[in-house]
Amino acid sequence: MRFVAAALQSQQFPVWLNMSFWRPRSVLQLVLVGFFTALAPLCLAILFTVQTLEELAGKERAVTRQIVAVTRLGGEIQTELLELERHARQYLTLFDPELARLAENERTQLLRQLRELGGRVGAPGPELALLQSLQRLDMSLLNARQPGPATTVLAGAFENAFATISEQRRALRPWLQSWVEQLLHNNADQAEAVINAMFVQLSFLVFATLALLLLFAYWINKPVQQLTQEIHRLGTSGLGHTIRISGPQEVAALGQKLDWLRQRLHETELQKQQFQRHISHELKTPLASLREGTDLLAEQVTGHLSQQQQAVVDIVRENAIELQRMIENLVDYNPLSRREPVFERIVLAPLWQEILASYRITIDQKHIAVTLRGAVDDWVADRHKLKTTLDNLLSNAVNYAPEDGRVDIVWQREGANLVIEVANSGEPIPKADRERVFEPFFQSTATRTGPIKGSGVGLSVARECIEIQGGELSLVAHSELPVCFRLLCPAR
Repeated sequence: MRFVAAALQSQQFPVWLNMSFWRPRSVLQLVLVGFFTALAPLCLAILFTVQTLEELAGKERAVTRQIVAVTRLGGEIQTELLELERHARQYLTLFDPELARLAENERTQLLRQLRELGGRVGAPGPELALLQSLQRLDMSLLNARQPGPATTVLAGAFENAFATISEQRRALRPWLQSWVEQLLHNNADQAEAVINAMFVQLSFLVFATLALLLLFAYWINKPVQQLTQEIHRLGTSGLGHTIRISGPQEVAALGQKLDWLRQRLHETELQKQQFQRHISHELKTPLASLREGTDLLAEQVTGHLSQQQQAVVDIVRENAIELQRMIENLVDYNPLSRREPVFERIVLAPLWQEILASYRITIDQKHIAVTLRGAVDDWVADRHKLKTTLDNLLSNAVNYAPEDGRVDIVWQREGANLVIEVANSGEPIPKADRERVFEPFFQSTATRTGPIKGSGVGLSVARECIEIQGGELSLVAHSELPVCFRLLCPAR
């Protein structure tokens, strides 16, 4: 049974069980065929049980009739022997010819009954000795008409013969009782042997029924499992594989429709990825010119700028940097742009200073107090992906922090992991949004105070970049601030 269950679970069935020899038109047809096929061994078991019980009942009736007949014969023989002896003794007293005739008839009747008893019992016993004694019994004395010396001698012999017959008669009853007990014991042994054989056959039929039920359950459940697995693969492992579903024709047709849907989704995914690549490329080209122009203006290469002009240039420059970050998030979100991580040793404090420099204008304008506390000098990780993750976390904290707000950045080592927490003040993330903040393009209902509306892919890109390195990114509770993201980067 464990082997059958393991085979069902692993679906390691022989090739001939793959329904290649017969394919039902529908699941209903398969269920009906399986039901009646599994029911056949049960019907055979019921028929075999009824037949066996009838045979046992017939044997019991035959044994009962035999015991009744033998017991009746034994009782009649006992009675006839007593009547024979009584009539013989009465004749020796009265010498009545009628008594002699009765005694002779009883002797003839006893000989017939003893032969019948021997035939029914089938084994020699006291009845054979009685038969021989009655055959040797001298009945000439019963022809005498009056007493005399000869009758006296014959009467003595007659008395001796009847003494022997009486002993044999007394031995007949316990012998018959012993024979009946032995017959009942043999009949019980035969019944037990028949019942054991019936139990073995019933066990085989029950096992055959169970095997058929498991077989048809596998046939019925396999297409459903295949559909479930294929749908799961569509959502997890991509759209590049072909879907093939075996089983009833209607399920196979459903598998073909599912494969058609996969092809449509695959084409749509390719078009989306192509669009992301093209739009990213098309946006980067004018953005590069915009960044170069704002940098030249900020460095006053084209001439001196007034304080108000410098403020406008800083705003344009800041928004250009934010736009560049959003475009890079779109590129990083594109699955075709994902690459294997390249690990190197990174000094953490300068990395944070480099990231903070991109948000210095926004931080100064909103008067945000930024705190950096680190207990680890360096760490081995993918520099580009780690910087992308930290950049998105800081952008999220700065944009959602209010005026005169606060951002705390703490990193330390916990066991074999680097733990970085980025927390900010402001409006807490609603409970309804906590489970979805890492979904692509999801916009939380929390108020964003940054100059540009977010795209909703920053946190999704941040989580993917750290998960590629084997780490984790989660939203956790903070002892002082309402929003805190916790990054865990494993050691290399």
